[in-house]
Amino acid sequence: MSIKFVKYFGFISLIFLFAIVVLSGNKKTVITTSNINSVKSLQAVHIVNKYNSIKVAEEKKETPVFATFNEAIAVASNMPVAFMGKLTAYGPDCPGCSGNSACPPRQNFKNGNIYFNDQVYGKVRVVAADRSIPCGSIVRISGIRIYDQPILAIVMDRGGAVKGNHLDLLFTSQSNLEGFTTSNNIKFEIIRYGW
Repeated sequence: MSIKFVKYFGFISLIFLFAIVVLSGNKKTVITTSNINSVKSLQAVHIVNKYNSIKVAEEKKETPVFATFNEAIAVASNMPVAFMGKLTAYGPDCPGCSGNSACPPRQNFKNGNIYFNDQVYGKVRVVAADRSIPCGSIVRISGIRIYDQPILAIVMDRGGAVKGNHLDLLFTSQSNLEGFTTSNNIKFEIIRYGW
């Protein structure tokens, strides 16, 4: 072996060992790449750390609950908001219902599919809402008696009687509402306003 190779190998080993020691005490997520000396690798670590910090801050942040629906909607496009209201239930076969969502992509609900696959939030329930809440809005619904945890729903439908702080949750059929009864004092958090 040449002396240059030994020096080069020793230098690379020293850098690798230093990186392991420094990163072993770091509890943040690190993206593994094939070249640990790359500037892009360090940028990736910083980006992941920044994302994790934002995510933790958002989880700790309380969504403000507004006294009225109109106050909440007035600022909903700029920040997550919450309001209290009434939740009812409907099926795609309800009187006057077409069975298709009023919002694009006009999903057919007659097949029993009460979910929508959102690109960001994944599989979420479908809800009908007032026209002032745009299609594609994601709403976290808390306080439903038949569910232990809050559920996420997407505004994909409208209803003639669904106005203001009243939302209508989709079930597979009007005759199978899974024991749901109209509920008041439900917390609705708009965590995404429209698409």
